[in-house]
Amino acid sequence: MGLSEKLFLLPFPKKFKAGNGFLNARDSRVWIDEKGMPRAEKLRVEKSRGISNPEGYSLVIDSRGIRIECAHRIGVKHAGRTLLQLSMASEGGRLPFVEIEDWPDLPVRGFMLDISRCKVPKMEELFWLVGKLALFKYNRLELYTEHTYAFEGHQIVWGDSSPMTASQYADLDRFCNAAGIELVPNMNGLGHMERWLRYPRYAHLAESTAPFVDPLGTVRKYPTTLFPSKESLDFMDSLYSQFLPNFSSDKINIGGDEPWELGMGRSAKLCGASANGKYDVYVDYMLGLRQRIAARGKRAYMWADVLMQKRELAERLPKDMTPVLWGYYLDHPYESQCRYMASLGRNFMVAPGTSTWNSFGSRWSCAEENIKVACECAKAFKAEGALLTQWGDGGNHQPWCAMYPAIAAAGAAMWGNCAEESDVCRALDLFVFEDASGNFSRALCNLGRVDPEKKLFCFYHKLFFANPEEAGDLLDGRPDFNPAEISELAESCRSLAVASAMKCPDAGKNLAEFNLAADMINFACARASDPRVESDALQGELKRIAGEYERVWLMRARPGGLAESSGKIRAICPDIFR
Repeated sequence: MGLSEKLFLLPFPKKFKAGNGFLNARDSRVWIDEKGMPRAEKLRVEKSRGISNPEGYSLVIDSRGIRIECAHRIGVKHAGRTLLQLSMASEGGRLPFVEIEDWPDLPVRGFMLDISRCKVPKMEELFWLVGKLALFKYNRLELYTEHTYAFEGHQIVWGDSSPMTASQYADLDRFCNAAGIELVPNMNGLGHMERWLRYPRYAHLAESTAPFVDPLGTVRKYPTTLFPSKESLDFMDSLYSQFLPNFSSDKINIGGDEPWELGMGRSAKLCGASANGKYDVYVDYMLGLRQRIAARGKRAYMWADVLMQKRELAERLPKDMTPVLWGYYLDHPYESQCRYMASLGRNFMVAPGTSTWNSFGSRWSCAEENIKVACECAKAFKAEGALLTQWGDGGNHQPWCAMYPAIAAAGAAMWGNCAEESDVCRALDLFVFEDASGNFSRALCNLGRVDPEKKLFCFYHKLFFANPEEAGDLLDGRPDFNPAEISELAESCRSLAVASAMKCPDAGKNLAEFNLAADMINFACARASDPRVESDALQGELKRIAGEYERVWLMRARPGGLAESSGKIRAICPDIFR
C-alpha cells in the first residue's frame, strides 16, 4: 500500500510519501471542532484550484506544521480524519512528516442501519457510529424505517418500539452534517408494511389478507404489502409530511423492495390487464411515490430487486430516480446488473451487506467478498456509489460490534482499493477498539467463520431458534454439521476476545456481546444431542441466556422491541419461563 511499517491509514491514500521526522507533541495535538473541522496549533488551510474532486485534498506535514489544500470544505474534513488516524496510529501521538494526495473513487459511500427489526439504538450509540463512519470517510447514513418514528396520530403502530423522535432526528442531522455525512431519510412505502397492516385500522390499505408464505418460505401472520392505489399513495404522503421535515437532505430512499403479495390479492385484476403484469403496476405506484416526495423537495432512491426481474422497465423511471442494486449472496449478478444500468446512461448504486443478520457473529467471508465484488462493479460501471447495509432480520440477535469489520472493509473499498483482512483488523485495532493486542478484531473475524453457511442464515442460528420438531429435521438434513467442532471454534474465538486489551469507551459492551454470542452458538450446538431441550442443564442455560440477552441489549439499545426479540428465545421452551 506504499505506507511505511510504522504508519497506517484506512482507506489507503492514492498518493503517499513518508518524510523523515515528526512534529513536536504540542503541534501534533489535533482535534475536531463543533463544525467538524480539524484544528491544530500549526494548521494552515488553503483553497486549491488544482484539486478537481470536491472531496479531494492534499496534506503536508513537515517542520513548518500542517498544510491542507482542497477545493471544498468537505475535503478539509476528510483531511482532518486522516490527521486523526495518523495521530492514533503514531507512537506517542506525534504526527509524522508526510505528503498525501487523496480523493474517493465513488462519490457516495453510505451505510444503512436497520432500526425497524426490534432494535433502535440509543442516541449515544448513533453518535458514536457516525464518528467512526466519518473516520473511515463515509458520507451518507440511512436509518431503515418501517414504523420506528413517532408519527402523530399513529401511536398504536410505534407505541412500544421506543421510536426516533423529531428532536432526536434534528440532533442527529446536525451531528451528521458536522461530520461531513448526509443523513438521508429511508422509509419503506409498499412492501414490508406489516407493522402497520396488522392493525384493523389500516386493513383497508392492504393488498391481501394473511397468513401466507413468502418467497423465503416464512409464514407471514399479517399482510406485508400495500394495495397500489391513490389511497395508499395519499397515506404515504401523510407520513412523509411528518417524517421528511426532520432531514436537511434533498433525498429519500422510498424502499419498494419485496412486495410479496403484489398481484396476488386486490391488484390481481389490474395486474392481469397490464402488458407486463404486476411490473407495470409496480412502476406506476413507485412513480406515484416519486411525485409525492418531489412535491416535498426530495429526490427518490429505491431498491431495485423488482426492477431487475423485468429490467427493461427501468427505462420508465425518470432520471431523478436512482435504483439501488442490492444483493448479499456470493453469486449475486452485480456485473450484469451494473452493466445494464450503465447501458441506460442513468445513475444507480450498489448495496452489499455486512452479513451479520440471522447470525450471532457474522458470515464474514461472505461479507468480505460481497463488498469487494459490489464495489469493484460500481467503479467499473461508474455507479453513483455504494450503500453498505446492516439488517436486523429475525429479531436483530447479532452483536452490535460484529458490523465493524464490514464497515472498515467497505470504507476502504468505496474510497479506493479493497483491503486485506489483516489491514481491516489493524484499522479496527487502532481506530475503533484501541486494542494494542490486536486480539478483538481477529476474534470478530474468526467468529464470522465459525459457521460454514454463506447465505442468509447461519445454520447454528436456525438450530438455536428451531422448535423441537424443526430442530430434529434440521439436524437430519445436515449430516455434515459437527457441533463439537463448531463449539471448539467458538470457544477459541472467545479466548482471543477475552485476551484483548481494548481501551475504547465501549470495551465492556463489546466483551459482553461477544461472550453472549459464544454462549448462544454453544447452546445451538448442544441441541444436537438434545434437540427438544429436555435436559435440566440445557433448560437452565436457556434461561440464563435469555436474562443475559436482555441485560446486554439494554447496554446499547432502547427497551422497545426487546420483548419481541427476546421472546424468540423464550419461545424455544416456553414452559420454563412461566
